[in-house]
Amino acid sequence: MDVKAVVIRYIAIAMALFHLYTSATGVLDAVLQRSAHLAFTATLILLIYAHPRFGAGRAGALASGIFSAVVIVASLAPLGFLLFNHEYFTAGRIQFVTDVTPVELTLGICMIVTVLELCRRVTGPVLPLITAGFVVFPFIPGLPGVLQHAGYSIAEVVEIQYLTLAGIFGVPVAASANFVIMFIIFGAFLERSGLGGFIIDFTTGLVGRYRGGPAKVAVMASAMTGTISGSAMANVLTTGTLTIPLMRRIGYPPFMAGAIEAAASTGGALMPPIMGNVAFIMAQFSAVPYALIALYGLIPAVLYFFGVFCTVHWAAVRYGAGGLPPDELPAWMESLKERGHLLLPLILLVTLMIKDFSPQFAVVYSIAAVIVVSWFRKSTRMNFRAILDALENGAKGAVLVAVATACAGVIVGVFELTTVGVKLAQSGNELAGSLFVGLLITMAVSIILGMGVPPSVSYIAQIAVTIPMLQIFLKAEGVDPEVAKVATHFFVMYFATMAVLTPPDALASIAAAGVAQSPFLKTAIHATRTAFVAFIVPFMFVYRPALLTFGTWDEILIAVFLALAGIFVLSAALEGYWFRKMSVFERLAGVASGFALVVPDAAWDIAGLCGLGLLLLWQWKPWQRGNAA
Repeated sequence: MDVKAVVIRYIAIAMALFHLYTSATGVLDAVLQRSAHLAFTATLILLIYAHPRFGAGRAGALASGIFSAVVIVASLAPLGFLLFNHEYFTAGRIQFVTDVTPVELTLGICMIVTVLELCRRVTGPVLPLITAGFVVFPFIPGLPGVLQHAGYSIAEVVEIQYLTLAGIFGVPVAASANFVIMFIIFGAFLERSGLGGFIIDFTTGLVGRYRGGPAKVAVMASAMTGTISGSAMANVLTTGTLTIPLMRRIGYPPFMAGAIEAAASTGGALMPPIMGNVAFIMAQFSAVPYALIALYGLIPAVLYFFGVFCTVHWAAVRYGAGGLPPDELPAWMESLKERGHLLLPLILLVTLMIKDFSPQFAVVYSIAAVIVVSWFRKSTRMNFRAILDALENGAKGAVLVAVATACAGVIVGVFELTTVGVKLAQSGNELAGSLFVGLLITMAVSIILGMGVPPSVSYIAQIAVTIPMLQIFLKAEGVDPEVAKVATHFFVMYFATMAVLTPPDALASIAAAGVAQSPFLKTAIHATRTAFVAFIVPFMFVYRPALLTFGTWDEILIAVFLALAGIFVLSAALEGYWFRKMSVFERLAGVASGFALVVPDAAWDIAGLCGLGLLLLWQWKPWQRGNAA
């Protein structure tokens, strides 16, 4: 192993240990915790990700070296200044009263610029360019309409971004430093213990024999592993490397195999109990406890995977895809006996969260439990090297989230300084005119904004604009404020997550197309169709809050039944197969019945159920005759 790799490894391990220690003993002062978090992040990015090249030869190498040195100093000096002077910032300095010194001004400018450069290295140019646009905005007075403001000085912008907890070091980075990194480390420990392999073997043994078996394995495995990783791309590149070739082998076309894996992997971030990193950020911004966030998200996530599962089955009928032969099926019961104990830390985590222990406490003890339970059997035992590997992988996995949330903090800081977010929300309310139009606008904004940026950033950027707009509409219709808050935050979170699936960006579809060796655009379009339910369920839980478990048991059960019925018939109609191939008329009838069941009105629900029943009889009789023959 070369020297640079060794340095990266031990810095990553140190970062993971630092966060484990502060989570176990109590998070440090906000300035210290968040500055240290970003200092570790910046160091790892500077070591791992390549810096720009300025031509060939000695001159180019010299220019690149000078640029790297400048970025290193400009990144670490502002953070070091905060770390060594944190008492002054927390107790001695009065925000927007104490003057910004020349040193603070210089370091603040360096901090803003290097956050953009570090983010560019990790995520590409889209997010830094969006953030840079927000940075410039306060310096342009006299803009038309709701964007109008009096203009702000460089000192004011630096103060909000660098010298307060409202900008770079605000709530987004707080969520990353206090919660998100811990759950990413937890996921790394689970993966290193062999849980991922167990999930694949268990689901393959359970459903691999049935029609379209490998595709159903992809759906189940992605739901179970995606909730831990939270990354659609990582999910595709782990479960997909096994399931996509199997899907192709049994009859799915390459583009459809990739589409199924991309759709299933994207939904992993919606599945409780962990739900990826957006859930923790949502808990911070909505002031709803994380355990309740997981509870509210359970039914919508089940509906999502039910819709994908149905589509997978109808596609198997369409393409004549069978199951795996018996000699290739792992014994799922043996897998459960041999490695089922690896699920115990996940159960412990959920139990601790339900009992209102802090997320930090719950995850630290759950990480310790991973190591302990891995020793229950020799085949899963984690040795010292495996523990170090998990620490390293966890810290490296947190880098993208950390730098993306720093950029998101810049955006939040601009909204806080200029108060333009409030004006945009009010004008959006007037522009939309109705709740449904407001939901459509929010959906479009979420998908467009989510192109090229992590779901967490897309979600955070809308907290000051689209979410308040939707809450105004819901409150005007007499919806309870708590219900309105949860429904709107979930609505934005769902579509922010779906942006990694939909073209033209479609990072999950890009990864799946690469594994499947299929055309990217065709894969992305079919992945979007496979995940159609994600574009319906958010509207359903806004209009039917019982799907978020708000209401009595009978209201929840009725809402779930109607949602399942609507998703079932829509999936068949969109794929064009049920008991047999559907005619154009049958497909149109199925779409009409499905959407009727989505509408929150008793008359529409009855019409949808009647349409579903008639379509069932129409399809069932010819199918029966075909079997009898």
